[in-house]
Amino acid sequence: MKLHHTLLASAALLVSLATQAQTVSVTPSHTDVNLGDTFAVDLNATGFPNKIFGGGYNLAFDPSVLKLDHITIPASWEFATSTGTLDPVAGTVSDIFFNTFVAPVKGDFPTASVTFKAIGVGTSAISLSASGSFPFGDELGNPVAVNFVNGSATVTAVPEPGSMALLLAGLGCIGFVSRRRTS
Repeated sequence: MKLHHTLLASAALLVSLATQAQTVSVTPSHTDVNLGDTFAVDLNATGFPNKIFGGGYNLAFDPSVLKLDHITIPASWEFATSTGTLDPVAGTVSDIFFNTFVAPVKGDFPTASVTFKAIGVGTSAISLSASGSFPFGDELGNPVAVNFVNGSATVTAVPEPGSMALLLAGLGCIGFVSRRRTS
């Protein structure tokens, strides 16, 4: 009886690990940019053992730090796609989705690329969550559990050219004075 429970626990663990292997991640996981920069992150799927016909998710970010410029879904998702519904005040995009009838995919594959503009100084999470309306589905139409791995972006202020010139002039004066003292 004890062996039976151990085997059941091991089987449950293997099923749990297989489910956890299916991931959609923000890549790169962290991005450092300057205020005013435009940059892109990719939303990549990894570890899908069975063919997928499509799926969807929600996206969230800090709208005081980042402004969403656009979302691009790869052309390989040829059937039905949507870049979702943007709420720029809340910093959310609901129900980004993508589907194919021609070429279901498995393993690792891109789902979207998201371009942001850095509009404020600070750090913003770039968060993904499951879409209630568009779950990932396998080739038999069964829902597929997916883990989402978030990313972040840190925006720093760029010193103004006048400030940089003043700093360099000050360093030059310090070097000149210290050189005169040693002579």
